[in-house]
Amino acid sequence: MNITRRALCSSLALGLAISPAMAQESSKQPIRIIVPYPAGGNADSAARAVANLASESLKQTILIDNRPGASSIIGTELVSRAPADGLTIGVVSDSHAINQVMAKNPKATDILGGKVPYDAVRDFVPISGMILVPLVLVVSPKVQARTVKEVVQLSKGGDKSGLNFGTMGSGSPWFLHMHQLHNLTQGTFVDVPYKGLAPAATDLIAGQIDIMVMPVHYAQQYVKTGKLVAIATLGEKRHPLMPDVPTLAESGYPGLAISNYLYFVAPAATPKATVDRLSAAFIAALKQPSMKDKLSASGDPYPAEPAELSARLRKDIDAYGTVIQATLK
Repeated sequence: MNITRRALCSSLALGLAISPAMAQESSKQPIRIIVPYPAGGNADSAARAVANLASESLKQTILIDNRPGASSIIGTELVSRAPADGLTIGVVSDSHAINQVMAKNPKATDILGGKVPYDAVRDFVPISGMILVPLVLVVSPKVQARTVKEVVQLSKGGDKSGLNFGTMGSGSPWFLHMHQLHNLTQGTFVDVPYKGLAPAATDLIAGQIDIMVMPVHYAQQYVKTGKLVAIATLGEKRHPLMPDVPTLAESGYPGLAISNYLYFVAPAATPKATVDRLSAAFIAALKQPSMKDKLSASGDPYPAEPAELSARLRKDIDAYGTVIQATLK
């Protein structure tokens, strides 16, 4: 009886020693990534690609939850209100900084489709980058300009009141980039808003509009076939996909280097240890050689650290704020 009791105690002790680790492993709940854009788009496909690799190192299932609407406000608000336990994170883009500035504008609700019920800086903590979207200035082949200086001269001359510039509407990154280019070059550009990149590209190819900014990865297919003409890339350096296309600085207009980007965030109160754990897993996934091909339709892998993203957000709020205050009155 004593042996049985001793054996039973030993078994219980062993069970108590093992069960916390087993319980911790078995109790890991799925991580939900809220993507505030429609399923099937670049943000969605990129988030899924990163999640698939990160889930292996985290040993947790990662689910994608698409919550589009109101210029990404609907999905991003859900992230801001989620428990700060590392189980709900979100994807944000340049629009995160833009919405922060727009929230202070009287026209914000009409333009964005809703109020901005959170603070982009205070209510979130960055986890890691996701995609860097390099940009290129392209024109229709019908436009008789092949350099930035020729574009600027053409926009000011002749019978035209300016070159028709395709954007995604007031307050969108493309709208702001158009005004940034105007401020840099003093070219005359007329905003022609569209509901998406595809319809704008279709009209540009057809010559219905003259010029626009496009992601390099999207534009390259049309540039290679001669359907569009690349004038200048907008980054600090030439892009490997368009090595023969000069930058704005090389074209005689230094002082502006812009790209779009998307990154992962968590609610602000998420413990640092949790953020660090998620950050390490996502950055490691983004640095995998296979990730470049997986994201090739969307952009370049962007394994940025939280501190870099925080600094970039503040810088963009200042830069976009200057443009918005001058244009949306």
